[in-house]
Amino acid sequence: MDNRSNKFVFVPFCLMAQAYQAQGIVKYEWKSAIKPFMQLLLDNDINIIQMPCAESTFNHSLIREPKGISKYDTEEFNSHCESLANKVAEEVQELIQCDYQVLAILGIEQSPTCCVNYIYTNKGMENRKGLYMEKLYDKIKNLEVPIIGINRKYIKKSLAQLEALLTEK
Repeated sequence: MDNRSNKFVFVPFCLMAQAYQAQGIVKYEWKSAIKPFMQLLLDNDINIIQMPCAESTFNHSLIREPKGISKYDTEEFNSHCESLANKVAEEVQELIQCDYQVLAILGIEQSPTCCVNYIYTNKGMENRKGLYMEKLYDKIKNLEVPIIGINRKYIKKSLAQLEALLTEK
């Protein structure tokens, strides 16, 4: 008998490895991973798939200053995000075709690439997806896979949202 879990959650690279975030971003008590989210997924026997980091793979470096979405919104960076989104969308589709459950894709709020609901700009808060997430969403929107934005500042609220999703599945 095969005893593996058939449930998957896709996570942004920096949720498991915060060293991938821009310099000065990691200001919370967890230095390497956002532990409550990882622990919740592990405690529920969820397979965790780490999505590529669009910013670090585009810059070919972990060392970078924080940039707003307007600085990343270039033809080259959008093309890079499109390529990464294609690969992840193919993986999501393949899992579903093999009768696995893709429970969610997680993003990081306020990230210029991975935000799901909102980002702060020089105009204030904008309701929008990040450059990578909007491309990924377009590719999987017909698959009914929820995309949840993790807010590092309001961990408990984001954790409750993810926990509710896991308990209903």
